[in-house]
Amino acid sequence: MNNIAVDVKNLSKSYGRLKAVDDVSFQVEKGRSFGLLGLNGAGKTTTFKMMVSLIRPDKGTAVVAGYDVCQEPMKVRSSIGYVAENPAFYTRMTTYETLCYICKLLDVSLSEQERRIDYSLELVGLIDKKNAYVGGFSRGMRHRLGLAQALLSEPAVLFLDEPTLGLDPLGARNMRELIIRLRQEQELTVLMSSHVLPEVESICDEVGIFDHGQLIARDTIVNLRSTASDSMNIEIVLAEPNEQVVGVLQSIPGVNRVKTIGTRLEINTIKSDDLRPIMLQEALDNGARVLSFGLQESSLEDILLRLVNMDTKHKLD
Repeated sequence: MNNIAVDVKNLSKSYGRLKAVDDVSFQVEKGRSFGLLGLNGAGKTTTFKMMVSLIRPDKGTAVVAGYDVCQEPMKVRSSIGYVAENPAFYTRMTTYETLCYICKLLDVSLSEQERRIDYSLELVGLIDKKNAYVGGFSRGMRHRLGLAQALLSEPAVLFLDEPTLGLDPLGARNMRELIIRLRQEQELTVLMSSHVLPEVESICDEVGIFDHGQLIARDTIVNLRSTASDSMNIEIVLAEPNEQVVGVLQSIPGVNRVKTIGTRLEINTIKSDDLRPIMLQEALDNGARVLSFGLQESSLEDILLRLVNMDTKHKLD
């Protein structure tokens, strides 16, 4: 039994001399979530559009929900849900009229429309707005309506392009929680492109990092944290400033730098040796009153920038 929901093979796309996507390949298992990350112009959006059959690749292909995006684009579209970064709807139509229109485009039978519409609206929390005009919706409500229309096809794979773009913090959190709940309840495979890295961390099992059209790294965030750097970061919070302790810690072999922010010390060390026991003992021996001491995990932003910089340096070399 095939457990692969998305199988991308050697995708390439050029616009004139610009190679937007360069020989990209990856797979996503059913029920998993995969985040496409990269700086502007890295190639993730073009890859995204090829996977949902909005643009045709120059080379390679992708099989989504069992259908080839080049040979069977309409079957791909009927098997996926897609939420654009700025969902747009006819403002003079009600929620119900909007979703009826989408059902007709999807060729959903009349006997099935009511069930799917009510079910989707219940999931996204808009059932009480069924007869409200879309023109009066806030940005957050339009995003939820965009998700509702994407669910009408009862998709095997859900594609989300910047799902919280422009939302306030509460709206963004509600959208994240909704996506996570949908994954759990519907067992959906989710692919998302986002610049909001904490969002990717909370939703995605794996991420792919794009740079200059290429997929330069693909792994779980935990594994990327452990392999993306040969150094580690440690934080010590003191009860009061202590310049002597700063000097002593800086002199320990293997310590790359010590950054002081008030009473907080951010220390970068080589990863090959765990210097934490030595550092803590030296701090205490030199009169420091330590309030907290611990390892700082690299953020997804740190990992992204580090890998992109490494890739750029490699190309220059």
